Amino acid sequence: MKCIYCGTTLTQKDYCPGCGADVTLQKRIVRISNLLYNQGLEKAQVRDLSGAISVLGRSLKFNKENTDARNLLGLCYYETGEVVSALVEWVISKNIRGKDNLADTYINRLQADKNKLDQYNTAIRKYNQSLA
Repeated sequence: MKCIYCGTTLTQKDYCPGCGADVTLQKRIVRISNLLYNQGLEKAQVRDLSGAISVLGRSLKFNKENTDARNLLGLCYYETGEVVSALVEWVISKNIRGKDNLADTYINRLQADKNKLDQYNTAIRKYNQSLA
């Protein structure tokens, strides 16, 4: 974890070794986000996807850079048929952490299956036409 003020890598202490700022609140916010991510993971494992989406959204409100929560939220969206929302979450995750990110795998798998991607595009197009 990095200090929000100067970018220095934080230690176990409650202050930043680089600028001396108090980072207890920052660490608490990250812990809450991780706690909500774990709750969302538990809900996703028992296939309570709507509950998982809700909890993971709350997790991201605390820490928008929680890439694990973003990737899991994308998977939940994908499983519920909201492919566009899933892709949005994965692209954001990929932009936050470019290396060693599972979002690359998910995006590549989706793009590799052209038939399924065409089905989703057709369904989205028909949905938008019916709304118009």
